Amino acid sequence: MPLSRMDMVDEGAMLDLAGPDVRVFPVPGAVVALGKSGTVIIAEASDDAAISGVWNSKQFRLIGPAPQPVSTRLMGPMPFTAAEKGPELPIHLAIRVDVRCLYLGVVQVGMCKATEDELSLCHLWIEPPLSRETLAVTRPPVPGAVLPGLQWLKYVEIDPRHALELFLTDWYTESGPASPSSLVPGFVPPALAHFYHLAERRPAILGRQNFIEPPTGLASSNNGERMVFAVENQGGWDWSIPWQSDAGDVDPAVALTTLDVPVPEQEPLSRFLLQFSLHEAAVTAPYQAGVRGPVEQLMPLLESLLQRVPLLPFMSPIVPKTFLAGPGVIVQVSPGRRDTGEVAVGIGAHHRSALKPLGQLDIEWRGFDG
Repeated sequence: MPLSRMDMVDEGAMLDLAGPDVRVFPVPGAVVALGKSGTVIIAEASDDAAISGVWNSKQFRLIGPAPQPVSTRLMGPMPFTAAEKGPELPIHLAIRVDVRCLYLGVVQVGMCKATEDELSLCHLWIEPPLSRETLAVTRPPVPGAVLPGLQWLKYVEIDPRHALELFLTDWYTESGPASPSSLVPGFVPPALAHFYHLAERRPAILGRQNFIEPPTGLASSNNGERMVFAVENQGGWDWSIPWQSDAGDVDPAVALTTLDVPVPEQEPLSRFLLQFSLHEAAVTAPYQAGVRGPVEQLMPLLESLLQRVPLLPFMSPIVPKTFLAGPGVIVQVSPGRRDTGEVAVGIGAHHRSALKPLGQLDIEWRGFDG
């Protein structure tokens, strides 16, 4: 029986869409049915990042592990291929609501991650996007989480090291017992040594997009005149400070080096490390939002809910970025197209509920995980 989007049907009617010879495979939060006529995914209505479910109005995330037949059907016969050879079979998506299934239509495969034996993650694109009302049904809100606060903001100008510690210990949870601390060499300035101390229980603060080098990875450059302490994820540039055999109490200037030319950043090391950490939080947070538009239109709206972070622009030699902050939210603002007055806004949220106030603004988001 043909189904229309938003039909409520029994699970048997959904499985019939897969056609004959159906094989059903469980994955976290869902089942995947493979048949000769198509693929059917039936997921629970939930908002748990660890299991399969509707992620936002445009995306469903299938979370593995899923066995090789599912990987082959979604990705093709070899890992990381774009599509299965032969006629493309439809992928039908439904969400269990009470004892029935809400049919969301045919979805398209986006990014997938897999090994040779199993699928670990697959993004499936929903078109047209789901309404707020449908999101509330398929991704019911969970009780509000305790969000990282803004106590750190008042220390940015007077004690940046303390501001950094407050931000990092609130944003990142401890990942277990402290790892054996490597001796921090005497040539490491106090601000960086303090950062390494914080990383002992929270190694994630060393970066997932860009990276702070561990003490054992520190290297010199420019004939030993500078010490590289951070690198961009693809090696396009690095950050360094002047090499000193005894760092003492200095808070050295930081330079960004690209094409072997060091160009000064605008903040010294103690405040640079806060900039670096805010950038990492914004781009690696589990929940994201983004928009591009005229600065005079977007900034008043954002600043009605968020506070400016009193730091000079980060990465100013390449694409200068300024920051705003709210409870559980870090926002970075970069110039958009040249001479247009546009800005590109990227938002990272610690929990989905942190994005809810921003969703009430009169902004046409390019992407919004709230």
